[in-house]
Amino acid sequence: MFRRQSRSTGALAALLVTGVVVAGCSRGEAQESAASGEAFAEPVTITNCDRESTFDAPPERIITMNAHVTETLIQMGAGDRIVGRGYADREDVLPEVAEELEAIPGLAEEYPSWEQIVDLEPDLVVAGMRSAFDEKEGRSRDALDAAGIDTFLFSEYCGDGFPDVSMLETDFSQLGRVLGVEEGAQELTDRIVDRIESVRATLDEAGVSGTPTFFYDSGEAEPMTIGGVGIGQLIGEYAGADNIFIEGDRPYLKTTWEILGERRPEAIVVLDYGATSAEDKIAYLRNQPIMSTTPAIRDDRIVVVPLADFFESSRMATSVETIARELHPDAFGR
Repeated sequence: MFRRQSRSTGALAALLVTGVVVAGCSRGEAQESAASGEAFAEPVTITNCDRESTFDAPPERIITMNAHVTETLIQMGAGDRIVGRGYADREDVLPEVAEELEAIPGLAEEYPSWEQIVDLEPDLVVAGMRSAFDEKEGRSRDALDAAGIDTFLFSEYCGDGFPDVSMLETDFSQLGRVLGVEEGAQELTDRIVDRIESVRATLDEAGVSGTPTFFYDSGEAEPMTIGGVGIGQLIGEYAGADNIFIEGDRPYLKTTWEILGERRPEAIVVLDYGATSAEDKIAYLRNQPIMSTTPAIRDDRIVVVPLADFFESSRMATSVETIARELHPDAFGR
């Protein structure tokens, strides 16, 4: 059923009086201009994943650890302060941010190392997944904090799941305040919420009930799917795709083909990423002895969505629109 529920003072102060050339003249000029920004009239204090941080001025040297984080900060209007980004080889970039994103130095194929991070002397590191702050890799939030570097983790990965869109609204509002781009953050939030609410309103007006759906992430011996607490669950609710594993208490979980056979999904959403293509995943599902008997395979109700569109960002609205239009074309006049 669809649910509508609605310290970085020392190092930062030093950086505020220096302009740093990052990559080419134009980007260096942007950094120098940003570094002259004024301090907040009053310190801004936020609590992110139970960690309290206070900012005397907007951070001027930011590292983004995940691609959807980079896109989000650019959309908010803080892209000129990103001095380095993870996931440098990402090809599927939102057209609206592509030019600015390409001007930001890519630091690593996945996450930059501790040495790469500290060498850039950031005053804020923003991540969209918990793995970005991997303690075993030496770049935990505690370690960065001890080095005088503030951090922010999108709350999708704080450990409490993604109960409703208010989590995104809070995260983006906090980032807007901290970065001094409140208007841009609010405009982005409104755009996302308006898009997903519009889809849900269209489905409601058409009297659409949710379609029992299997979200196929990966796995052959043990299929991986989404649980009932992550952003995938929320996307399904807005898109009219009822997750058949809603009782799962984690964003992703493993199940069995036997259980899938018992639950008889009427639709399948295939998450497209990694070495195994979406086409290969679909071919496997068609030939899997149990899945081949389900209504979803029999009626060929399969939707492919990039995993990149299953994160806390404007891309989640694209997933909602894609799934809803494919599963319920009549509601959209198709």
